[in-house]
Amino acid sequence: MSGSPLRFVTLSGVPIEITELKWPFHQSTSGADWFVLHGRVDLLESKEKLHAEVAVGLTQTMKEAIGSLDPQHAEGMVVNAIRKTIDNGQLALLKSGKLQPVHVTSRFYNFREAKIQFPAQLEQDVREMLKRRVFWLGANAPVEIAHPYDCQYVNFSREQMLVIARQLAAEGLLKLDSENAVATEALKREAESIRVAMNKGIEAGLAAAKVTA
Repeated sequence: MSGSPLRFVTLSGVPIEITELKWPFHQSTSGADWFVLHGRVDLLESKEKLHAEVAVGLTQTMKEAIGSLDPQHAEGMVVNAIRKTIDNGQLALLKSGKLQPVHVTSRFYNFREAKIQFPAQLEQDVREMLKRRVFWLGANAPVEIAHPYDCQYVNFSREQMLVIARQLAAEGLLKLDSENAVATEALKREAESIRVAMNKGIEAGLAAAKVTA
């Protein structure tokens, strides 16, 4: 397990904290061939305390492929599956505690190489994610710029992430010290567009929730 607060920014621009994961995974009580882990996701800096209660589920096939569902092996996968569900507009951040599903599917696993693998992203999208990560999490204290969970989430290596971070630093958008970064005044001036992206990401989930209600 990471041992530090699970605070991340989704590719769609939503800053979140995974405030609870109720380990271990347990067999679904519905009788289906699923293993389930309950948790909670909070929107950062939310005056309305918007959040989502989640049930992360994966199949027996995925369990056998991964080998271990212990936190030290599966936490990153769980965190990133939650982030992908938000990106897809399938998780609504609400005031209430409605339980919502998050599916860990074979799309997040490379069977040929026998490893967890999320889809690779465009460099421009990763750049925006890193900017938003530093804006939300590095405003007052340094934040890790190539977190292992972020690398897995966008399918970029640590060095690829650091290359982008150095470019952002050269543009004056962040101050980089080794592998940690803080936001500059130039980045803080992009607050409006960063908040617009966050609101769009939140609204996508709310719209989907209304359709399925």
